Amino acid sequence: MAKAGTIRGLQVFISDIRACQNKEQETRRVDKELAKIRGKFGDEKKTLTAYDRKKYIWKLLYIYMLGYDVEFGHKQACDLIPAQKYSEKQVGYMACSLLINEKDEFLRLAINGIHNDLISRNEAFQSLALTFVANIAGQEMAEALTPDVLKLLTSGTARPVVRKKAALCLLRLMRKTPADAQLVSADSFSPIMAQLLEERDLGLLLSCATLLLGICARSGSAGYEQCQFKLVRLLERLVALRDITPDYTYYGIASPWLQAKVLRTLQYFPPPEGTALQRQLHDVLQAICTTCGDTAKSSTINKSNAQHAILFEAISLILALDLNRDLLATGVTNMGRFLSVKEPNIRYLALENLTRLALVPEVLESIRSHQSTILANLKDPDVSIRRRALDLLFTMCDDGAAMEVVEELVTYLIIADFSMREELVLKIAILAEKFAPDVQWYVDVVLALLERAGDFCSEDIWHRVVQLVTNNEGSQAYAANRVVEVLGRGSSHEALMCLAAYVLGEYGKLIKPKVPTLEQFKLLHERFPTLNTSTKGLLLTAYLKMLLADPDNTALQNEVTSVFSRYAAQLDPELQQRSAEYLVLAQDPANAALRYVLPMPKWEGRESALLKRLAATEGNDADADGAPPSAAAAADEALSPSPNKVSLALGGVTGIATRPAATTPPPQAVPSTHTPAAVAATTAAALAARKAPDFDLLGGDELPYTNGVATPAAARAAAPPKAVDLLDELFMPSATQPALSQLAAASSTSSALPHAGGLAMQGSIGPPVQPHQQQQPSAAAAAAPWPGSYSIGNLGTYGSIGMQAAPQGSMGSVGFTSVGSWGPSGLNPAGSVGSTASMPFAAGGYPARTASVTGPADVSMAEFGSKQAGAGAYLGFDDAAFGPVDDWRVLGDVQQWHKALLTKEKGIFYEDTLLQIGLQSRYTRSKGELLLFLGNKQTAQPLENLALLLSDPSPAIQVVMGQLPAQLAPKQQVQVSLQVTCMQPFLEPPRLQLRYATGSRQVVQELALPLAPHKFMVPEPQIGKEAFFERWKSYHGPPLKLQQMVERGQPLGIDATLLLLRGLNFGVEHLYLDPSPNNEAGAAYFVCGQPGAEQALLCQV
Repeated sequence: MAKAGTIRGLQVFISDIRACQNKEQETRRVDKELAKIRGKFGDEKKTLTAYDRKKYIWKLLYIYMLGYDVEFGHKQACDLIPAQKYSEKQVGYMACSLLINEKDEFLRLAINGIHNDLISRNEAFQSLALTFVANIAGQEMAEALTPDVLKLLTSGTARPVVRKKAALCLLRLMRKTPADAQLVSADSFSPIMAQLLEERDLGLLLSCATLLLGICARSGSAGYEQCQFKLVRLLERLVALRDITPDYTYYGIASPWLQAKVLRTLQYFPPPEGTALQRQLHDVLQAICTTCGDTAKSSTINKSNAQHAILFEAISLILALDLNRDLLATGVTNMGRFLSVKEPNIRYLALENLTRLALVPEVLESIRSHQSTILANLKDPDVSIRRRALDLLFTMCDDGAAMEVVEELVTYLIIADFSMREELVLKIAILAEKFAPDVQWYVDVVLALLERAGDFCSEDIWHRVVQLVTNNEGSQAYAANRVVEVLGRGSSHEALMCLAAYVLGEYGKLIKPKVPTLEQFKLLHERFPTLNTSTKGLLLTAYLKMLLADPDNTALQNEVTSVFSRYAAQLDPELQQRSAEYLVLAQDPANAALRYVLPMPKWEGRESALLKRLAATEGNDADADGAPPSAAAAADEALSPSPNKVSLALGGVTGIATRPAATTPPPQAVPSTHTPAAVAATTAAALAARKAPDFDLLGGDELPYTNGVATPAAARAAAPPKAVDLLDELFMPSATQPALSQLAAASSTSSALPHAGGLAMQGSIGPPVQPHQQQQPSAAAAAAPWPGSYSIGNLGTYGSIGMQAAPQGSMGSVGFTSVGSWGPSGLNPAGSVGSTASMPFAAGGYPARTASVTGPADVSMAEFGSKQAGAGAYLGFDDAAFGPVDDWRVLGDVQQWHKALLTKEKGIFYEDTLLQIGLQSRYTRSKGELLLFLGNKQTAQPLENLALLLSDPSPAIQVVMGQLPAQLAPKQQVQVSLQVTCMQPFLEPPRLQLRYATGSRQVVQELALPLAPHKFMVPEPQIGKEAFFERWKSYHGPPLKLQQMVERGQPLGIDATLLLLRGLNFGVEHLYLDPSPNNEAGAAYFVCGQPGAEQALLCQV
């Protein structure tokens, strides 16, 4: 503001501001001045002189610097840029750079003036323009001014100070341009950049190196290979102090900032190909490590910082280019020296670089010599240094040092900061699993973790112990003994109690001579009142297994039955149902142990969930170091069977089913019992994650089950009932009317709880009647539905959905919920809609496949693909079901599948002779989640070039699709998630294009997503009568009010009408809004928009 000192009006204004006694006086003075300036700028009759315009712009800048908003004067500032006087041009550029952002439309007024300044011969004008563009330019300015900036950069007559600004300005323009739109091509600009790197002025070289670094970071070094040699030669010149002016010498170091930039830029290039260039770069790096490594001789901290900056970049370059191992060893020596310095920043950088060096096996031993110093850094007051030390220990650990490192970390866990305990526990658990010499040592480490930091241990940790102990019989008694010892010391963390319940429940009998079963029970039960519901459920299961293992122990039986009796009256439905069912089993221990409560089977070999979790959090492969499998993991894999016998839990009863081997493994199970009254822990796996299980489309049980017992052949021979489509039932003749007419035949006394995603219904629903056939009494009576349930037809050839009514005045729901499927808590009490208490369960944790699911049941996705055979409904595919490639055809009506999914949550989305796609959906207000299960039905050929594309995107529906593999192996199944958001009302749903190839056949299908407005509607059954009819009368015909008359041979029954309307998510209560028994009225809210900005539209029917 040197030129502003001669403006008297500005001086007076500043003096007035400084003379203000308080903020109020200052605000009044500023407002007065702003009003005056606004009046001057708005007076069109009087033209302002250049001096006045400049004076008022300076005042606006001063006001802006005081913190006040300046909302005018932008145009006047832009008008000063084309001025010929430097003082006017200077204030114009300055005001525009402060008051205007890069998207302001006023910048377009200045582009021509900036262009004139760039092509002028006045260096001051060029510098002002370049500085302004480098700070404010956007994409539009980049497209217009890039040629002018390039001309200045390559000009042989411009001074270095201007060319420096041009280089940085060009970098700004490149960054403001989309990556796919290149302002300059590598082919044309690479020779220019190589020539710029030969300049003698170090200031210009620093700007050019910054420009090249930005280009390489943005689009890589491809095309700029000739610059690599120039950079190495420049680095050699700087290290040798050749032709370096004193202006760029910093404590005897030649331009350390330029050296660091060059070293970092070289990291983007591949290793040098020429031997001479390799030797030259090696010598330069060796000289840097030698001269910058010994910082003890540095006289000041500033010189040390400069040397450290160069040294750390040199080590990063050595690692990036994988250069000579001697250089790496020299780097390790220097880093080890820095571990003991007092400066925390240097120690932090040393730990970080050693972590990267530890990935090189050749120098790992050298790093291990500093292990004691690294462990000492775990106690540093700075938490960031402690974290880097932990990362380094984790990276450098191998078979030789694993036990020592893990023991040190477990000891350190006691005093570790709470902010890093969770990460510390995870890494200890992973190290223990990867390098465990035996399962016993791994059990000891995890028990120590659970005892000392149980609150920070995730479920994955104790789940892994359960898997390994179950698969290694020799460690089961040892694990039980160690659990008793830990419990005896008073530990009671939730994770520890879960592990203890499992181990003592399954294997406590092995240590009964040493620790009586009653004592084991007391160790568990004394912590029972303080635990959460899921852990209490595990303990109740453990009590039952203890009782069955020692049935002659009268004292134990009295204690256990007392607990079951007390908790059978609990309000919590999970504990109540579990206790009631266990109490019944406890009355006959021998029969229960023989038929129902079976030992846990071996776990299938699987990748550790801990390693997956670490890879997800750190963004890399946790096994990237190539560590050999631990003894625990090896034993796990060796002992992991492919059993044909699996434990089925069904409301407290376990059966045995024969399960054929499947290419796709079942969903990962975790030893947790969340299923209502599930005895065997194998069935609770899918529930722990609280998400839909990975249904097996291709596998199938050889025998369908009903209530845990194999259904007799006579029962399975009965053909499933014909499907009844809710929409067809309204608009078609009364061919299926006899089926729906039975809806009012009987009443239901079962209660129903509202369940997320269900279709609301209420009223009396009678037993099912199969249309067009007479129900014959047979063994199939064992599979008859519960009272009050109605099987809504057969889903084509893939099962049926059980529906249960709610009593009058309450909200019911269709039982679409399976084990592991969505719900508010994932748990339903006995007798509720969606309850799984009396449903068969397969080993994967979802209901076992049955020919006709009865009661409030679910249709497992595994039922898709079932076909009718002569002996009954066979579930799953056999070789005869797989048609040859030459006989390709669609196995059904795609439109009918689409129509069915409009009123159901799951079903067939598409199927042909090669591929089957099932769909499961959930909707919450304006958002929906669709899970597609794609299965290759072929036994020999894969499906290739598999793709699902959004062929008809709609602004009304936003669709975000998950990743789909390009290839599907034979009998393989994958799951793809689609997240949909309704943004506005719509009529046409989005469409997907399915593509795949097999052999020489290319298949392309257009499929409409089963989306309709009612999917995004929220029922409103309790709307006030007055409000309902007042709103109804406010509608005056189309498009707000529409009516359609449907003629039928027979009238649609009341219950069928309620079923239809509630299936469309209308809140309908019979006789609530309309007293006429022949009319039904209801309301719902159609919700659209992003969460947090949703809009609701009342819909009435």
